[in-house]
Amino acid sequence: MPYVKFKMPENAVGFALPLLDVDFITRKWLDVDYTPDKPHPMRKLDIYLPEEGNGPFPTIIAIHGGAFWGGAKNDVQVAAYMEAIPYGFAVVSVEQRLCNALPGGGYNKEGLFPNAVFDYKAAIRYLRANAEKYKLDPKRFATAGGSAGGYHSVIAAASAGNAALYDNSLGFADVSDEVAAVVDWFGVGDLVLQSEFTAKTPGMKMPDGTEFKMDNFADIYLGVPAPENLNLAYFAAPETWITSKMPPTFIQCGAADEVVPVQCSRSIAAKIEAVCGKARVNYEEFEGYTHGDMRFNDEANIKHMLDWLKKALG
Repeated sequence: MPYVKFKMPENAVGFALPLLDVDFITRKWLDVDYTPDKPHPMRKLDIYLPEEGNGPFPTIIAIHGGAFWGGAKNDVQVAAYMEAIPYGFAVVSVEQRLCNALPGGGYNKEGLFPNAVFDYKAAIRYLRANAEKYKLDPKRFATAGGSAGGYHSVIAAASAGNAALYDNSLGFADVSDEVAAVVDWFGVGDLVLQSEFTAKTPGMKMPDGTEFKMDNFADIYLGVPAPENLNLAYFAAPETWITSKMPPTFIQCGAADEVVPVQCSRSIAAKIEAVCGKARVNYEEFEGYTHGDMRFNDEANIKHMLDWLKKALG
């Protein structure tokens, strides 16, 4: 039985996703501002602890997907990671600046690369600086996410300690943003590849028979067309930042993914293996699985992921 249940947001329309129903979790902190000296309505996180034990708990720092412009820290996309709580993990769900659509048209430039990366890494620093307060084990942090969240989970870990992707103004500048493990489900990678894939992907048929064509979220995230700005796209690609310090990484993806090309996951896994050795990456590709396929959330697969995390985090 799933650990958390769901509820639809009030006045839900269109692509509104179910929200987590976490009222039953007694040990939690919601809407924590992780840049207290530079507050922002999108820089918030939620912390959930197991119902028993004094910790410090190994911690999954999850970030939602949503094509860099949608999703929320309390929606169904982080449900799989919430299943770790009964296994003795703390779970943190992070919100960051998004390229969300504006009422008058266009997208919010606050969420452009690298601002969202800066935010997520600032959340890691905040959690490490306040680990004792929240009963977290700062030596056993893992990033985790799917789709755009998978992108962030990889690039944050790969660029840890690198000043080029570090915004000191967000606080705790002297605190490490390193993590000990990474979980990436069907994550975005090479933004040129993603942009070209999205451009040629046909619209999806909706239940009412209408066709929905996704905006090119790779270009939205960069602020310019990725194929025409190769240097920026290279700088924003997660695999660009992978070094021999890349922590153990768990990657799962679907060969039939119609939103994020499977080659994104293949490329990241290949780069980790080339730089760090085969033992550093667990890569699993599933024939017939589509983007966000519900089979990723099967109880057996979640247990498989958590068993890997337990081993990776020691």
